Amino acid sequence: MPSIAFTVNGKSASYELAKKVTKEDLYGSLKRLVVKGDEVLERGYLTADGHPVPASAISTERLDPEGTPLDKEEVLYDGEVREILPSSFDEAAPLEPSPLLALATFCVTDVYPLTGDGGLEKGLYRTWFSYRKSPERKEAYLLVKDGGVFLLVGYPKNSPFVGKVVPYELFDADDADSGAAEDEEMDFAMM
Repeated sequence: MPSIAFTVNGKSASYELAKKVTKEDLYGSLKRLVVKGDEVLERGYLTADGHPVPASAISTERLDPEGTPLDKEEVLYDGEVREILPSSFDEAAPLEPSPLLALATFCVTDVYPLTGDGGLEKGLYRTWFSYRKSPERKEAYLLVKDGGVFLLVGYPKNSPFVGKVVPYELFDADDADSGAAEDEEMDFAMM
C-alpha cells in the first residue's frame, strides 16, 4: 500500500492508501468467460498477417518521429506548456478544516479508505489529490470519523438549495397595472 502524507497546522499526518472502493466492492461483479471445450479463451488481436496475439503481449511506448523513446514529455493545455505536478505520494498535501455541509455540494467520484493513525481529530478536511504526476490535481476531502478515515476525491457541483417557497418568474413577469394579462388565457404550449 502506498504511503500518503498531509500537513495541517504545521504537523504531519501520514496514512497508508488502501484499494479504491469500486462498484464491484459494493455490489459484486459479473465476469463473462468464453469457454471452448474445457479451455477458457482470452482476448487478443490479429496481426496484419492473420496471427492471433494475446492482449497481454501488447505494450505502448512514447517515441519521437525517428523512433527514439522520449525521456520527458511536454503537456500542452490550450496551446500553453503546463508543468507536471508531483503526485500525492511524492508531496504532502495541505489540509484545511471544512464544515461537513461542504460535502452536500461535492460530487464524489473516488473513495479511498486510509489506514494508520495520523493523529487527526474527527471532522472534514479540504485538500487535493493526484494519483499520478499530472498537470492538474483533483479536489478532495479527508473525512475522519469513528469508522475510519476516508479520502473522497471528486469535483464541486453547483446545486442550489430550494427552500419552502419557489418563485416563479414566469407569472411575476406580467405588468401588475394592466388587466389584460388577467383576461388572457394561459396556454402552457406558449412557453
